Amino acid sequence: MVLEEKTRSDWNEPVYVQVARRAPDTIHNPTEALNFLANAWKGSRKKHSFAREICAAAALGQVSPETAREAFVEAASEARMVIGALHTEARS
Repeated sequence: MVLEEKTRSDWNEPVYVQVARRAPDTIHNPTEALNFLANAWKGSRKKHSFAREICAAAALGQVSPETAREAFVEAASEARMVIGALHTEARS
């Protein structure tokens, strides 16, 4: 069993997202969220752009990682891709 070391930018709880019938992705931090938003996103883009901006700002240390997590969860929820996001209530 490999344990990954948590970094300062990692979220308190990961977000689990799934696109179509692919295996679920586990997103741990704003950088991974930004990569997912840029390369794997399939669905509504209403909150997508905002989530990308916030995750990019968090990756640069300009906003908190948890603020980016909330924006990512909201966008993924809107696109019906979130399958698990503990400790966050996504608003639609």
